[in-house]
Amino acid sequence: MPKNILVFGTTGEIGGRIARQCIDAGHHVTGVSRGVNTRPCPVLSGVDLLVADKEVPCCYERTLAGRDFDVVIDSVPTPTSVKLAFDHFHGCIEHYLMCSSTGTFAPLLYLPADEDHLWREKTEVNFYGQCLRDAAALALYETDGFPVSILRPTNIIGPDRVPLELWGGRSVKYFQRMRRHETVEIPVSDRTLVQSGSNDDLASAFVNAAGKGDQINGEIFIISCCKAITLARYFSVARDVLGSRSQYAILTMDQIRQRHPDDVDKKGIQFLAEHMCFDVGKAQRMLDYTPRFTCEQGLENALRWCLDEGVI
Repeated sequence: MPKNILVFGTTGEIGGRIARQCIDAGHHVTGVSRGVNTRPCPVLSGVDLLVADKEVPCCYERTLAGRDFDVVIDSVPTPTSVKLAFDHFHGCIEHYLMCSSTGTFAPLLYLPADEDHLWREKTEVNFYGQCLRDAAALALYETDGFPVSILRPTNIIGPDRVPLELWGGRSVKYFQRMRRHETVEIPVSDRTLVQSGSNDDLASAFVNAAGKGDQINGEIFIISCCKAITLARYFSVARDVLGSRSQYAILTMDQIRQRHPDDVDKKGIQFLAEHMCFDVGKAQRMLDYTPRFTCEQGLENALRWCLDEGVI
């Protein structure tokens, strides 16, 4: 059945894809953004676009006043936006769907990790701010029945963004060095696992969730491709797409940061050196999630977009 869906962050890469796929699935979509996005975005024909800031009360009291929704999707939630959404939509919607990250689980204690993995405690490498936000959102479900569901993607990959590089960030300089056939670095071990999920697959998970019943409320879902690969494999796919003859050197994180002090973030490379390997079975069972792209295909699509757009 068609739903009335509100998407926050509609002019962004992920929010735009969610809105586009919701329209294509036959839903009625209202999109809210601040109108300041500079990233590429899908064509939003058919979306009722509104300009407002979801982190201020007047967004709800004025811009959204008198509008009814079945599902609210926040592609970039904050603690403030979650609280304001609860205040305005509590008791009025079927689902409040949030985008989070599997970075909340790091470091992984077992492979592949699933939704039962520990995530609420602060560690050296986890995204603890998102842990706190997600815990607060789930508390609204547990104490007040607010229909929160949290989708946690792994590293997002695909057209419209520079892919993860093996310094732990998204620097075009890494891939530019590969195009010049220069040696690039991998931190600690080339056998570390990485798992990337397509931005289009992530959007499809939100569309599927919007059509589900209350069995998904209060649940966390890991969203990604089905299989992790090693950093060595990731490198070789990038090299093939770029037509490169580069080799890689395995160095410590400190050595890489000393070589590239302006391009390598300490937390980013530390996070990359941890295994990223997850089971998406729960999303497949409960959301009918069917990822179309492997990690390799997502990386190839992202790099070909970079080449077509002249980014690298």
